[in-house]
Parts: sequence; C-alpha cells; structure tokens
Amino acid sequence: MKAIGIIGEYNPFHNGHAYLLEKAMKMTEAKVCVSVMSGDFTQRGTPAVYDKWDRAQTAVQNGINVVCELPTVFACNSAEYFARGAVRILEGFGCIDYLAFGSESGDVDALRNASRIMVRNEVYIEQIAKELLKHGNSYPKARAMAARQLAPELDEALIREPNNILAIEYLKHIKNMRPVTIKRRGDSYHESGAKQREILTEQDPDRFEHMDQAYFSLVSARILQSDNEQLEEIFSAGEGLGNKLKNEIRYVSSTEQLIQRIKSKAYTRTRISRLLTQVLLGITEDTVRNAKPYIRLLALDDVGAKFIKEMKKNDSCTIPVITNINREKDDYPEIATTLATDILASDMYNIITRNDLYDYSDYIKAPFIGI
Repeated sequence: MKAIGIIGEYNPFHNGHAYLLEKAMKMTEAKVCVSVMSGDFTQRGTPAVYDKWDRAQTAVQNGINVVCELPTVFACNSAEYFARGAVRILEGFGCIDYLAFGSESGDVDALRNASRIMVRNEVYIEQIAKELLKHGNSYPKARAMAARQLAPELDEALIREPNNILAIEYLKHIKNMRPVTIKRRGDSYHESGAKQREILTEQDPDRFEHMDQAYFSLVSARILQSDNEQLEEIFSAGEGLGNKLKNEIRYVSSTEQLIQRIKSKAYTRTRISRLLTQVLLGITEDTVRNAKPYIRLLALDDVGAKFIKEMKKNDSCTIPVITNINREKDDYPEIATTLATDILASDMYNIITRNDLYDYSDYIKAPFIGI
C-alpha cells in the first residue's frame, strides 16, 4: 500500500491543507496518507485553537488516514528541531514512500540543492551567524546572510521564505522517503491559518480571552518560581533572556505585553513566544537533546487502521508505537521524559481551555476511529 507522509499543525484545518493533500495523493498515486501533527502547543509557541484530539479527528474527517502526535519538545521548537522530529517519526514507520510538503519554491531539486549546501557548510554558517547576531540581526536572518556569504549562488528566497526553510530542514533528515513538494497557491498557508484563527476568535471572543489570560497566569507563575539560572537553562533562552524574563514579568499584565518588552531585532517574536511555552513546560537543553521519537496515534480511519495493522504484521516500524499510555508508557524507558512532557502539555492546555482534567487527560483519551 503506497503511502505518503505529511507534517502539519491543522491549527485549524483549512483549504490549504486540503489542497496539499489532494495534489500530493494524485502526484504520488498513494493510497494512504499518514500525518505527523503538533500537539496542544504550536511551533510558534502558542496554545492551539483546539486540542490535539479534536484537530486530529477533523484531519481524518477531511481525508488524512492516520494522525500521530509530534512530541512537544519537537513541535514547540525551531524549524531545525521541528523538522528533525517529524521526519524521524515518519521514517520510523518504515513503510512510508513519500514525504509531501508545501513550499514557496515548488522546485524540489532547487530545495534539495539548497539543503546540501546548508549541510555542507553548517559549521561555517553557524560561526558567521553568531557574529551577525551581535549586530542586531535575528537568528533566521543571520543564518540566511551567512549562507549567502558562503554560497552566493543560492536564491535568497529559498533560505528566507518560511515554508522553504522548513522544506530544506525536512530534506536534511530524509533517508528513505522520496520528497514531493507542492507550490503554494494564493495566500500562504500561514495567512490562511491566521485568517481562520481570526474568524474563530471573533465567533467566540470569551473563550480565547480566557485562554490568553490563563496561559499568561501559568507562565507568570513558572517565571516567578524559577531563578535566573533555571530560566537560562530553558532551550530557547540563553544570552540573558532568562534574566530579562525575570526582570520584566512584574511590569506586564498579558503575554502580548511581555513579548513586546522583550522582543528585538535579535530576539524575534516567535522565539520569545516559543520560550514562554518552554518555560511553562520545563523544556531545557537536555530535554531537547535527549528527546526520542515515537508514534503516538491520535486518530485514524479504516484505511489507516489497515495500514497500521500491515505495518505491525510486517514488523517494519523502528520506533515505539503508543496507543494506550497506561499500558505502554513503562515499556519504553528511553521515551519517558519526552512522553512526560506531552502529558504535562496536555494538562496545562486543559487548564488553559477549561477542559476537564480527567476526561481530557492523556491517560483517559483514546484515538479517534473514523469509518
């Protein structure tokens, strides 16, 4: 059964996601689509508009056959770690033929060439980028400038546009899957998602206002409970950011105010937003460096169920498969810390959204099975 993998957040699921799925299935003639999806917190660090179970169910109801969770330590992180974790999970199935992704470029050969250049010059790019950071450039901009210095032939758009950046990171980590890219049409996926989130906020302002306030309260408590040294150990901190959080928290009354007081040319809004969620969940350098991938099933339909059954029968999978945390969490000690972070993320999200802590617990919720 020919299969494709897609990496997404579905925050929420919109026409751009449906278009990518339709085009990729036609191009590859695949019969099943497996998606790795961010959990309750997104790559930008914000709580998702709906919980991971609802978003996974919606994805299956819109044509995805299997949805599994991208662990929070990868999901709430930079493009490099987001891509690394997601690709390792899809490769871990051992039976997925293609990785399909959107890009501004739409040219997989150009993206693959850019990826090779970035890998070949990684050490030098990091060295140059560190110097450029001292002059007030953001990290993404510094990396792009460094890459251009070392390889002037690189098309700047390939290393500056957000989906191209993710595509290049995906290509760095692919081993057995064949890459397929779909050129975006019209509004970007981000713009489409932002528009949908804006509509949802207008439809239920009280819910999202409560989410903002609850999130800020939880993050504030964690910052106040932590000393400067502990805050500096958070993965996206360093360079005095932990100390700055500690100094600024008493002068603000919302997440937005805190971000505005800390962000700068060097420290982007996204990095600060991501940092706050990493503080909330205690995601440190060690948490990320030692993270191990696993397949945590969230939703599947009958086609997906047959695919998973065949995968297990053929023994192709190379990483743990989790369907019931209560029964399986102790079977794989190597993923204990990574899995514990996902469980904590769900608990924090349930507090933020006023979901019942028991009914929506990762210990209680089961994968959605669609027919």
